[in-house]
Amino acid sequence: MKFLGAEKKWFNSPARILLLALTLVPLIVLIVAVIRYKVDVPFWDQWNFVPLLGKSFEGGISFEDLWAPHNEHRLFFPRLIMLGLAHLSRYNISCELALNILLAAGMFILVLGRAKKVFSLLGSPGFPWVAPILSLVAFSLHQGENWVWGWQVQIFLNVLAVVAGFMILASPEFKWRNFFGGAVCGLVAAYSYANGLAYWLLGALCLLLVSYSSPRIKLKALTAWLALTAAVFISYFYRFHPASPSGEPLSYFATHPWEYIKYILKYLGATIITYQAYALFFGVLCLSLFGWTAWALARKYRNTFAARLPFLLMGLYSVACAVLTGIGRVGFGTAQATSYRYVTFANLIWFSNFVFLSIQLREIRAGSKSRIGARMKTTVFWTVLFIFIFLVGRTSYRVGSRVLRSYHDRLLPARSELLRGGNDELLGRLYINPDYVREGTKILKKHKLSVFRKATPQR
Repeated sequence: MKFLGAEKKWFNSPARILLLALTLVPLIVLIVAVIRYKVDVPFWDQWNFVPLLGKSFEGGISFEDLWAPHNEHRLFFPRLIMLGLAHLSRYNISCELALNILLAAGMFILVLGRAKKVFSLLGSPGFPWVAPILSLVAFSLHQGENWVWGWQVQIFLNVLAVVAGFMILASPEFKWRNFFGGAVCGLVAAYSYANGLAYWLLGALCLLLVSYSSPRIKLKALTAWLALTAAVFISYFYRFHPASPSGEPLSYFATHPWEYIKYILKYLGATIITYQAYALFFGVLCLSLFGWTAWALARKYRNTFAARLPFLLMGLYSVACAVLTGIGRVGFGTAQATSYRYVTFANLIWFSNFVFLSIQLREIRAGSKSRIGARMKTTVFWTVLFIFIFLVGRTSYRVGSRVLRSYHDRLLPARSELLRGGNDELLGRLYINPDYVREGTKILKKHKLSVFRKATPQR
């Protein structure tokens, strides 16, 4: 109960009990929705994983198999995890979905714990009122395919590693154990999703900003981190041939700067709403809020800088994700920036915005010279915040539910057809090439995996 920041009297307050209940509601709704709409069948990129899975049953796999690039990513750690779960469960996709929720919950706990620490330093101990808002964002349904597609373990693993790494690195005073812990998180982040490369650059910024016992230790730490960063980048791009998934040249973003800027803004605004024009507006608002609140807090609360630093880095990581994703995918058009899978990355800057705004509310209450002025400012603040909450909730439970239902209705007949293996249109829902699905089906049947777990194995 110490995590909830309370003594035994904590649960004597009905308001705080309600606050805790509201915080748990988005997670409970998410779990119910995933159970309702999940379909236990390999989908899209998972069919590229099936040959590797078959190989793991037939004679072992090599480091090269785990290290091989997939699109622009090196999925070393996600492959290890998915192989382990597949062997334990006979490739039951539900296990991957459960893990995704656990990873998201771990990330949420880290964010909430650090928010609580910041508020405590400002003189506000206890369970922070911003917790239900952070929960609503963390477990929003409009992250869509990330919740019902086991392959997306790579995204949740990346985000958890990034958040944990920033929390570890941003200590009040530098310690080598934090350095190595942050480096381990960086390896997991980079070799789970390409965006993780940005973590290493932001980690260098973090180490530049934390306190040191001597300039000599600071120089050693920064030198060691930059050396590790160089090693990660060199190893990542070794025998790696980057290409734009959109089919346009990688220089497309540079020759179409306005499209690229709109892509980045929509990417960041999609956490609040996914409609194109509105996402663009909220992307602008997102960066404005982040810049204003971060600067205002840096001037006012310098003594809490180390505690707030992870939120600053998380916001910058979201921006970096938008920048990197846009380079390869702006050729698809700016509408692609609001893809549901990217919301998980954009959420990080909104975590920072809501935490920083909550501190600003405290400042409004303390800084107003009159009660009337304080009430007016507080009313305006809560009105704006309510609009944010309403839009996130509406997008999550209206758009998100529709996405999950569409996924279920589309894949359930395809799963049934997989057992028969005849209809190209239905098999094409699982992967673009029905014949490739049939080849993968032979592997699944041979080893009694996925939908064939209860079938008689082929000899």
